Amino acid sequence: MALYDGPRQIVAGIAAAAAFLALFFGLQLVFWLALVLGIVVYGAALLIVPRRRRAEEIILGNRVTQADLENAGAALGDTASRLDRAAGKLAAPEAAAVSDMADHVRSIRENVLRDPDDYRLTRRFISSYLPHILQTVEQYADLTGRTSGAQAERLKGLGEQIRAFGPVIEEIDRACIENDLAALETEVDALGTQLSRRMK
Repeated sequence: MALYDGPRQIVAGIAAAAAFLALFFGLQLVFWLALVLGIVVYGAALLIVPRRRRAEEIILGNRVTQADLENAGAALGDTASRLDRAAGKLAAPEAAAVSDMADHVRSIRENVLRDPDDYRLTRRFISSYLPHILQTVEQYADLTGRTSGAQAERLKGLGEQIRAFGPVIEEIDRACIENDLAALETEVDALGTQLSRRMK
């Protein structure tokens, strides 16, 4: 059973201490020989018990770690939920547009968690652009219930810009699917080439 490095060192230390006590007090070996054998037991225990890697150490390819994917998944899931809440405060057509954004963010999340290449493709969007889009949508939704008259008209004009965020998020979602499709096409082409060679 693999253990994280801390518990692994403790288990090895306990095994070494037990071996030293058994050798020194039980078998009456000289102190230095019992100590050396205890150290050997410590080293052997470290070799026997494999070290379990932490999430940030698991490299999935080209400097993408499991922790990167988990953080991106959490951020995207939170963003989708907050977009849904913002949509609930809005009237049509902005409500439908923001709800559609949330759906595409969830789709991006599924793609990213499934394929590290999709994370590399969307990393900058997730870390830089999406938080600003979310903040803007939430501020817009908050102001929707608080404005009237000329202020409401000004806000209505901003609604058109808010709706324009949707196609951008949809394009990112489509890029993830296109990335997966291109990878599948490459795989099928490679398999087709191999099969055609074997048939000859």
